[in-house]
Amino acid sequence: MPTRLLSSLVLAVAVTSANAQTVAPTDANVPSPLAVPDAPAGLASSSAISLEDVLGLAAQANPVLRGARADADASAGAFMQAGTRPNPELSLLQEGFGGTERTSTALLNQTIELGGKRRARLDVASYGREAALAMLDGRGAALRSQVIAAFYGLLGAQRQLQVAEDSAAIAARSADMADKRARAGKVSPVEATKARVAVAAAQIELENAKTRVYAAAQQLQNVVGSDALRGRTLTGDLDSVPTVETLSALASRLDDSPLSRAAKAEMLRANAAISVERAKRIPDITVSAGMKRVVAGGVRDNQAVVGISIPLPLFDTNKGAILEASHKAESASAALDAEKAGLRMELAQTYASFESAAQEVQRLKGDVLPAAREAFNAMSRGYELGKFSFLDVLDAQRTLFEQQSRYVQSLTAVHVAYAELGRLVGTPMPSGASHVIQ
Repeated sequence: MPTRLLSSLVLAVAVTSANAQTVAPTDANVPSPLAVPDAPAGLASSSAISLEDVLGLAAQANPVLRGARADADASAGAFMQAGTRPNPELSLLQEGFGGTERTSTALLNQTIELGGKRRARLDVASYGREAALAMLDGRGAALRSQVIAAFYGLLGAQRQLQVAEDSAAIAARSADMADKRARAGKVSPVEATKARVAVAAAQIELENAKTRVYAAAQQLQNVVGSDALRGRTLTGDLDSVPTVETLSALASRLDDSPLSRAAKAEMLRANAAISVERAKRIPDITVSAGMKRVVAGGVRDNQAVVGISIPLPLFDTNKGAILEASHKAESASAALDAEKAGLRMELAQTYASFESAAQEVQRLKGDVLPAAREAFNAMSRGYELGKFSFLDVLDAQRTLFEQQSRYVQSLTAVHVAYAELGRLVGTPMPSGASHVIQ
């Protein structure tokens, strides 16, 4: 309970300073405790760094995104290899090693694929490349979401640190006031003791806030995948609630989202794999052409040799592989339907979270915080005049602090939900442009 009472003290000053600014206060731009002296190429030399800069840095340094790029590049090689034709074969046959009786045969063999095998392989590789490119886009959208969430998570933690610092200062002043009134005999010494307990609780909350800032800074650094954020000051507007399209407009974009495209490409690739297995039922032929040199009784004679080889599909008709490919295609189709349904559900839930958090921010900023601040100021003035007890002041401070903390948490939740909406619809990593959902 003493902790909660002191927490209210913390909130009082925090709210007062927060409401004194209409846009993102400069206090929200508290430097992260992480620091490296050198920034990577392309970033401004200033210690201030914006969300756009952080996103650009993550696009270059994040290992998961680099791995997705490598997978996409590898799919180009797979497509190239799928279009290659069988290599010719050169065979040599020697019969007899005597000087007057021997036969030497040289043949060039070429396998000719039938049944559209090459075309089917190209289809499979093509859809595989589409899936890899869609996964790359999905990784980029997911990274953008993670960076935005971590960025505003750090801004929120820094704002809470400011609140805790102001609260500790208020608690110290209140304790000094209560101590003076107790020595003057105007209030009970118990109130001075309670005020000192509130000071201790405020200091504990301040240390916890510092720890949360450090953890949030580490989280952002890990998401970006670079140490270049150490010592940089984040410049962002935590108080500004981003705008998004309507739920129906966002839902109409799900079919073109990276996750949907990847699932669709996997389904098409599975269907193309059936054609590959069916084409294998048609045997390939091998044609041969060469020269045969016969030495009989010391007389040489050259003869042209041609031939053809056709496998007989008597035992292996590839039925098992066709059956396997067919069921895998059914599984891929079901996975596509499940992915679409899951995306629709996630979108609806995330949109509801965004709307709820945005409405909460509006109510807290417009109604709750002004009323809580007014009550706290009234209690403080009344306590100085001897009309209220110190417990009344602590209760008002506690209410103010809780609502201010809730306000910061709601702002952070708004930005996190906004970032998640971007991931679901596939908003790409920005290339120096605005990061608002188009």
